Amino acid sequence: MKTWLTLIVISGVIIIAVVVTSTAGKEPDNASEKVLAWFKNESNAFAATAIDLKAAMSRISIKDSGSIKEAKKALKRSRLQYKHIAFFLEYFFPGQALICNGPPVAEAENNQEEFREPLGLQVLESLLYTDSPTLYRENMVQQADMLARTAASFAPLLNDFKTNNNELLKSLNLELIRIITLYITGYDAPQLKTGIEEAHESFSTIEIILGTCIKDHEQKDSLQYFLASGKQYLNLHADFDSFNRLFFITRYALPIERQLNKLINETAYRQNNVATVYTYSGDLFAPGALNKKAFPHTEDESDTMVANLGKQLFFETALSGNSSRSCGSCHSQGAFFTDRLPRNKTMDGSADLPRNTPGLLYSGYQYAQFWDGRAGSLEDQISDVLKSKSEMSSSVDTILKRLNNNPVYSAAFKKIWSKSPGVNFQHTAGALAAYIRTLAPFNSPFDHYMQGDRSVLSVAQQRGFNLFMGKAQCGSCHFAPLFNGLLPPDYKTTEFEVLGTPADDDLENPHPDSDQGRYAFLPFAMLKGAFKTPSVRNAATTAPYMHNGRFSTLEKVINFYDKGGGTGLGLSVPQQTLSGNPLHLDKQEKADIVAFIESLTDQK
Repeated sequence: MKTWLTLIVISGVIIIAVVVTSTAGKEPDNASEKVLAWFKNESNAFAATAIDLKAAMSRISIKDSGSIKEAKKALKRSRLQYKHIAFFLEYFFPGQALICNGPPVAEAENNQEEFREPLGLQVLESLLYTDSPTLYRENMVQQADMLARTAASFAPLLNDFKTNNNELLKSLNLELIRIITLYITGYDAPQLKTGIEEAHESFSTIEIILGTCIKDHEQKDSLQYFLASGKQYLNLHADFDSFNRLFFITRYALPIERQLNKLINETAYRQNNVATVYTYSGDLFAPGALNKKAFPHTEDESDTMVANLGKQLFFETALSGNSSRSCGSCHSQGAFFTDRLPRNKTMDGSADLPRNTPGLLYSGYQYAQFWDGRAGSLEDQISDVLKSKSEMSSSVDTILKRLNNNPVYSAAFKKIWSKSPGVNFQHTAGALAAYIRTLAPFNSPFDHYMQGDRSVLSVAQQRGFNLFMGKAQCGSCHFAPLFNGLLPPDYKTTEFEVLGTPADDDLENPHPDSDQGRYAFLPFAMLKGAFKTPSVRNAATTAPYMHNGRFSTLEKVINFYDKGGGTGLGLSVPQQTLSGNPLHLDKQEKADIVAFIESLTDQK
């Protein structure tokens, strides 16, 4: 297997292609050639919708209210057609996928100072749904023109392109995860609310491509049944707000994914050596579905001696400057590894720490640590905390001296790292990180439900999941299955959001919070007030909430979002990434969302 990136410029458009060829022999049939021909045909259709979209955008006029409606219809047609090629484009041509359907706001790579400019269908939607779309007509015409030119550039790229069934199956698997975690949550079409219809188009595409890739296989009939039934369900229940996502996911999407993963694993010998966060085992909600080794780490938590040493160090007060505080002092095991305080005290007790203490459960599934994401790994985060004068007020020399003078630790380090002359700071941080990475039990009632026990969720909790993943838009920032800000389907990007969180919980007379968040780390205007999206797993037991710990209950958090964040409260938050429009949740809906979050509490 060989994999390489190809950079080509056609008509001023930069093309980034991931080309995969098999060294395991010729494919048993010409399935890949048929898929390429299908992709060319659907790409031409997408290019045609982009041309129509450009024309519709150019006709937008303040004097013609119907022109905006027609533009929205044209955008919908283009989005639906895009889902016919998304599986292929996102996997093999990720650069072009960003041009076609990238985020509507400028985004930075993890801890990088280079930003991606917003391009494509999501940008068009955000402009079209402003109060005065005519002001952005020229910009929208340019965006649609870029779409058309990009789509027209696909066919020439495929002249020397080769792939195989295994890679095509992987691309379909990732598209299925997008359906589950993004499309039906409204992630990339929050205003149009076409996510259910788009999922139908993607299901249709998966059905066609699978029919091409697999012939006389024992799973073919079963896959065709679930795909056809799933399409029918999507077609009959296309209303975005009332769609039963829990039923759709468990009844159709996950059975398809499980069978698809079996097909992928049958051809595992053809897989390339590129590391993936997805293990292709079971389904997205199965234990071990996401590979923790794909996240930054120096030590392996599967080495029980390392993780056990880390656990011992976690509760060791000798790591702090005055030997009075351990990691476990602020991340209490009995409080789901939080402190349940708005903000903890500094080491000397003279003041409050600037931010709420984040929980550690599932923190191993991250590419950025701290609320502002300034640490790129758990090891870096641990090092920063140990050295921080306000938190642990220690130093490398102090820690090494104390641990080396302790015969238990000295012996443990020598036993695990025989080549190391003694206690090593890097290994100390690594052992602590290894232990923290074990703190991912996936043992909540919700997990048991997704693994087959349909008796553990109440009707209210089931309704709450559907609201969380739909109308309330929670799932478009807290992505399943971790319910944190790691963006599916590859879970490589940590999202940061500007919510306009006030300095207090008085939503009638709010005051702006002075914490600049990620801006202090990366001084770009769009990052003022940006904070990492935490997991809501175990959130029902770990109040208070938000980076400043100002909301004492989940009900207050939901009320804040329901009103549209800081902008909806009347605060000036020009860079807010959360929609400022109210969600219009009623009292029962809010209670149901709280009930669902309670179902994410791990059982002790």
